[in-house]
Amino acid sequence: MIDKNIRELVLFLSGSTIFGYTSPVNSFQSDIGKSSSLETVLRLQGLFRHRLHPLGVSPLQASMLLYLDRHPQCEVMEIASAHCLQNLSVVKTVQLMQRQRWIRKPQVNANSKLVRLQLTAKGIALAQKIKENIAVTDKLFALADGRKAA
Repeated sequence: MIDKNIRELVLFLSGSTIFGYTSPVNSFQSDIGKSSSLETVLRLQGLFRHRLHPLGVSPLQASMLLYLDRHPQCEVMEIASAHCLQNLSVVKTVQLMQRQRWIRKPQVNANSKLVRLQLTAKGIALAQKIKENIAVTDKLFALADGRKAA
């Protein structure tokens, strides 16, 4: 059932602007061998953005939510390092995510400025929705990469 849905989605999206960064594409699968790795990544990134749009989440926010889901109680510097980003970029995104009530920053020690990030119940639910929405993207990436999806 999932494989049929993926094929239908690929066919639908292959003619859309999501997959058409460099040129119109008639078929995602038939174009994979002709595309550079960068073009394939950009197309998959477009699909990833498309799948996240209904949730109102950016790819960076989604990535940070999923990281926090896998690494509870981590620090901002850990997220910045894992995503190869500057601390300031992550701090700004963390502040936005706090305003959305997806994460919280409890102090570890009252005498310390050490803060470990935690997902809220709303953040946990959103992380689960993100996982469900990007499952198709994971399958397409595996298809593009010529390997089996997890």
